[in-house]
Amino acid sequence: MKNPIELLQEVKKLVFQEETAPTPSYSLEDGTKIMIDKLEVGGVVTLEDGTPAPAGEHYLADGTEIILVEGGVIAEVKPKEVSVPEVPAQASEDMGKKKDAQMEEQFAAIESRIAANEQSFSALQSDYEGLKAAFGKQSEAMQGLIQLVDTLVNVPSQAPAEVPNNFKKHSASTKEDKIRSYSQFVSQFKK
Repeated sequence: MKNPIELLQEVKKLVFQEETAPTPSYSLEDGTKIMIDKLEVGGVVTLEDGTPAPAGEHYLADGTEIILVEGGVIAEVKPKEVSVPEVPAQASEDMGKKKDAQMEEQFAAIESRIAANEQSFSALQSDYEGLKAAFGKQSEAMQGLIQLVDTLVNVPSQAPAEVPNNFKKHSASTKEDKIRSYSQFVSQFKK
């Protein structure tokens, strides 16, 4: 089943029929003007007055042969035969030598590119080996770090047995003690 868009397009074609393009004009070898709606099998050939062209073989001005049946309908189209100039044997040999020389140049260029690519590949391969070794060392270092972290995580943690002396010295229990301690601290710098 067709979708609505396709149906709409078909209706538009039926309702708004486009004008057909004028039939192209051609000339026969003898100068007679004819009209051909399409230069292919099934096309229709008419004379200037609109009557169908007579059946038979006809040659267009460009040398194309058309064979018509009743009603001016094209039964066959034969393009003009193009003659290929004969190349002398010596010219053929010269062309062959020239082609051989061109092929040799192309092969030499390809061999040069292959050699350059092989050098590039060797350099890349040594870079790869260096990177592989560096990654191996990095992997070993990472394993060592993981073992260190694992060891630190598994070590039991406990509070220190005694508060260090430097903390006892500055600890103040009341607000007044804190103010006194601060004043002593500041007075040390005023001297």
